[in-house]
Formats: sequence, structure tokens, C-alpha cells
Amino acid sequence: GIGANVLVMRPAPVTTRTGVMSPFNPIFDPVWARINESGVPLVIHAADSGYSSQGYADDGFSSLAGGGGAGPSLKGFAIERAAQDWLIQAVFEKIFDRFPNLRFASIENGSDFLGPMFRKFDQTAKKSYWWFDNHPVDTFKQHVWVNPFWEDDVDEVVELMGADRVIFGSDWPHIEGMPQPLDYLVELKNLDAEQTKRVMHDNVLELNTPRPL
Repeated sequence: GIGANVLVMRPAPVTTRTGVMSPFNPIFDPVWARINESGVPLVIHAADSGYSSQGYADDGFSSLAGGGGAGPSLKGFAIERAAQDWLIQAVFEKIFDRFPNLRFASIENGSDFLGPMFRKFDQTAKKSYWWFDNHPVDTFKQHVWVNPFWEDDVDEVVELMGADRVIFGSDWPHIEGMPQPLDYLVELKNLDAEQTKRVMHDNVLELNTPRPL
């Protein structure tokens, strides 16, 4: 066959015979080595990541935020929490130092966590200056692409990540997206033509093009 152009996994720890552990534990390096060699991007997509609301809500399905007339729930924050934690740990455990050809995309996890996360990255870099070869924000921006929710501030995401790391996604026909996906163009009114083309097309094309070693 032609092989996979994209790999997808949930943003969650790995369940093993002895319990859960970080996916960036060196024990999993043989897996990351194969992905690194293939040059295929890895997507983390919203999922049941096993997050607990600590009794504030029913955790029967940890990513479910409610629907069908139900009121808002704390569980609505679990999706972004799971993605943020997964991506933070990728940087902290230096997976990109060990495998510099890795490319990650965060899809349908939102983007509002980026600003606070970058501030924490900066604080951590100052406190643990001896740990990082490169600033964690720079490492993140080099290796990660982000798909904002339509209600997120895309101008802020572009400012934080750069237009070459932001990717359009509608999740149509799911109800949390726009009825007409291309209505999202209105949200890009402050971007120039080149930035808009990158967000709507070029970034995904480049990301989905394997770059094997």
C-alpha cells in the first residue's frame, strides 16, 4: 500500500500492564523513532482522555460536555486540558530533542490554552534554565500545528503561533462547527491574502506531506 499520511491518537497517557505512563517515556522511543523516520505527522484529536471532574460532574464519558438541552458542564474544559497537558509534557520530556523530525497537530482541541501555556513555559524556562537547550515556546512553535475552535480568537492564535502553524478545520457536519464551513473566512478578515491561504490550505497540505529521513 501507499502507507499512512497521518497518524491519530488521543491526548492521554498510555495504559500498560503496570499502569499508565507518559507517552514520552523513553520506553516508547522505538515507536517515536519509527514516526520520526517516516516523517508522517501525528494528530492528537479530542477524545475520551480519561480526565476526571473530581466529582463535579458525571465522568461516564470524560470528554462529553453535554448536549441535547443540557446545561454547561466542567467537563467541557477536559478537551483542552487533555491536549494542553499532552503537549506540555512532550516539550518537558524533550521528545523533540530526541526526535527532531516529529510534527504534531492538535485538532478539535481548541486554542485558548496557548497564551497561558506560553507564559508558563517562559516562567519554567527561567526556573529550570539548565534543563532546556532551546526555549520551550520556540520548540513548541517549531513542532506543533494548532486548529482553533471557530469561536476562538484566530488573530491571537496567529500572533502566538505564526500563520504557518494555524490550520483550518470545520468538523462539519457536527453541530459545534459552522453550518457552512467556508463561513469561517469571515474570522480571517484581519489576515492578509497569504496568511489566509496558509491557514485555509497550504499549512494542511504541507503538514500532510510526509518528509521521511
